[in-house]
Amino acid sequence: MTIGRIPRRSSPVLLWPLLLLALVLLPGCAIYDYLYGKPRSTTTTRAGSDQDLLKAAEAQLQQKRYDDARKNLQQLINQYPESELLAAARLASARALYLAKKYDEARAEYQRFLELHPQHERADEAHYYLGMSYFSQSESADRDQTATRKALEEFDLLLKQMPDSQYAADARERSAVARLKLAEKEAYVGRFYFSRGRYAAAASRYAELLARYPGAGFDDEALYYLGESLWQLEQKEEARAAFQRLVAEYSQSEWAAPAARRLEIALVRVGQPKPAGPGLMTRMWGGLKQTWREFSDTVMDYKLFW
Repeated sequence: MTIGRIPRRSSPVLLWPLLLLALVLLPGCAIYDYLYGKPRSTTTTRAGSDQDLLKAAEAQLQQKRYDDARKNLQQLINQYPESELLAAARLASARALYLAKKYDEARAEYQRFLELHPQHERADEAHYYLGMSYFSQSESADRDQTATRKALEEFDLLLKQMPDSQYAADARERSAVARLKLAEKEAYVGRFYFSRGRYAAAASRYAELLARYPGAGFDDEALYYLGESLWQLEQKEEARAAFQRLVAEYSQSEWAAPAARRLEIALVRVGQPKPAGPGLMTRMWGGLKQTWREFSDTVMDYKLFW
């Protein structure tokens, strides 16, 4: 009888490569999870809680990943409509758009927030950045000033209704810059009309400047051209009133001498001479501040929790 060859047992040395190969090829099995832990899912954030979504968005804002932040925030808004974090999520979504310089979309988000949460404790933030979204699109004085005007409205509303806001000081400075630019626009248009002999239109512009933007740095010029326009229109009494106020209040102005000649009086200058160029230093300082703040907004860490 032929005795068959007894199979030889596999050497333990040969089994180890097979076992390691199985571990590599079967990442879903329990032993892989035990040894290496579950692989990190790319959708962990999306499946997270409202707190997780908001925290993830906050981190993404700091990393300037504005589109990713908005995706998480929109996920929160859609998935957790009753969440206590809903208002914060809407504000953060608007903030992401503002930081991305999508100012039209940011305004829509802030306005939506104010419609839904008009009495919210962070309504001042919404009004401030609503104003800033307009302010950031403000043109130079020789261009359309609709954005500047709307920015001023938001800043003034904030200062009137929420004077103790943490944004009040900055809003006050921005408001002054906006007023200066709007006054400069009125003066620019007034000069244009006056130079072309359109005295009624010029007088209207300068009267508007004095009524709406007093103290912006153009009062003396406005009084002179208002008086001169009225003089050309044969409204001598109204013209004299403008000249008299100019001589009395701004005797150091370059416009005081020609006004005094119209009145046929000797000019007595009192007070300190006015710096050359109406509002020149104010405009320069305001421009430097604006540039610095825009730079700071880009690099600062924005926090959603206080």
